[in-house]
Amino acid sequence: MKKAKDIVGILVVFLLTFCSCTNENVDQVQVLLLKKIVEISVDGSSNVTTLHYNGNKIVNIDKVDKLSKFYYTGDLITKITELDNTTQHINTLDYSYLEGQLVKITSSDNYVINYIHNKDNSVSYEKLTKDSNNLDVKIDHGILYFQNENLIKDDKTLDNAGEGILAKNTINLEYDTKNNALKNILGFTKLLNYSTAISSNNEITRIENSSIKYIAEDQIISDAKRIDSKYQYNSDSYPTEIVSQNILFGNAVSTHLKSQLFYN
Repeated sequence: MKKAKDIVGILVVFLLTFCSCTNENVDQVQVLLLKKIVEISVDGSSNVTTLHYNGNKIVNIDKVDKLSKFYYTGDLITKITELDNTTQHINTLDYSYLEGQLVKITSSDNYVINYIHNKDNSVSYEKLTKDSNNLDVKIDHGILYFQNENLIKDDKTLDNAGEGILAKNTINLEYDTKNNALKNILGFTKLLNYSTAISSNNEITRIENSSIKYIAEDQIISDAKRIDSKYQYNSDSYPTEIVSQNILFGNAVSTHLKSQLFYN
């Protein structure tokens, strides 16, 4: 009987220890979510962007100039509303999926983006608008190229450059091997219109080549621009500071010095 009691006692201690260790492991496994970005300009001025969540679903991104609200159907983001804080104009973006892949974005600002997912992991796209006769007019088209879950190239042709003009814009991108600050947001990597923000790693070099060809004169005007970004990381390999002209949610600005990132 004593031996049986001893065995029961050992089992109780083992189970308590196991449960304690399990709870500790659960506490230690915490998904990092980006909560705040402080954008600092070369003149020392700054502004703050805040991100709000429901679990790991993004609720909104609140910038100085724009408020974006996100709506889900299941695990997919199916609508985003963008409020311009200056003009109070609201643009609504509806996202359509097929077998979990984004195939169409419909904007209330009179444009549509169609996507085709190719067998080589690239994505073809075209952006259309409606003219005064309600006919489709192509704004641009191109191909997005991916490698290791990173957008490495955007090869775009501008279809609305004008008659007799061929305009192209190509962006080539290189990455680090660390974690993108936004990678844990549910469904965010599906949003192809968010460019490199959907990549698994962090953009370190962006080379943009643009050209305009005047067909009748057989004349080409070209331009090249390079932007490098330098990072500091936390112990979990997520960026905490980015020195770059790039803004995380927006276009590059020559007066932008750095971004400071804060997590939960």
